[in-house]
Amino acid sequence: MLNGLLRFTLFVASFFGREVLYSNRDAFGVPFKNLMSMVYFIPSSQRKLALAAAQADEEPVLVIGGSGTGKGALAKWIHQNSPRSAQPFVIATRERTLAEQIRDCPGGTLMIDDIANYPVAEQLVVLNFLKTKSVPHPNRTAGTALPMIVNVRIIATSVPQIDSRSRAGMFNDELLIRLSKNRIEMPNLTEREDEFEDIAMGILHEITRELHKEYVKGFSENVWRQLRDYDWPGNLRELRNVLQMAVVSCETERVESKDLPDFGHDKINFQATRSEFEKIYLSELLKSFNHDLEKTARAARVERMALLEKLKRHGLIH
Repeated sequence: MLNGLLRFTLFVASFFGREVLYSNRDAFGVPFKNLMSMVYFIPSSQRKLALAAAQADEEPVLVIGGSGTGKGALAKWIHQNSPRSAQPFVIATRERTLAEQIRDCPGGTLMIDDIANYPVAEQLVVLNFLKTKSVPHPNRTAGTALPMIVNVRIIATSVPQIDSRSRAGMFNDELLIRLSKNRIEMPNLTEREDEFEDIAMGILHEITRELHKEYVKGFSENVWRQLRDYDWPGNLRELRNVLQMAVVSCETERVESKDLPDFGHDKINFQATRSEFEKIYLSELLKSFNHDLEKTARAARVERMALLEKLKRHGLIH
């Protein structure tokens, strides 16, 4: 027991320092799993809050930020590092009611994306669930209101305008208060200049592992200059898209200017480039695993049938 507490104390002590950003082992040489993964994308000012939110798994979380800042990634990180990590992480869809989706996620985490844009009736469903841990029973009969107790954690995301929407009466203020018990802010990339190098290197290392191109270690000085001079209106998502394409092209230890796509305002059709990247990515994975579909699907983190559909769509198999 003491050893476990000591290890956890050492971990927490190291978690908030830069030296752990690329480490995958703790002080005892034991590999970290999810707690150390992708730490780079969490703002340094928010890491204590993120870790606390991961451990307080009975409480809701509200992740605030603009488009592409990593709200969904943080929601998944919190789930993966919580006591619920072995249970489902489900992203709510607008095609079904929230009550139905809460019922269908027992023991897991339901992420409600862009909750500020849900209608008031659905907001009240979430509010009532947070108060009572229950939703209406699916088999209730006319004239009865038998509730169904469900053990589900709610993580909601929203753009910063949720506060003004609440003041204007467009979002339930009591729900906002309850969600904000664990409130984490994801700033735009332009507000994270001091962390930009860590972020870019973290994304690069993640991509090189995915593409089995670990020999790509960094960026040339010219590339660093180009990356820093751009204002990244698409935030982390846009930076990752650009670096994905650069790594696909790169054949040396450092990404050079020639490897970068012609990025900038209105210069990249990301819908088209994402499709092209996916084709190259899956082709490289197939080669890496000698066309073993099971291993390729696991590496790509998709189901085998979904992989087959993608391969057929890109003309990689017939």
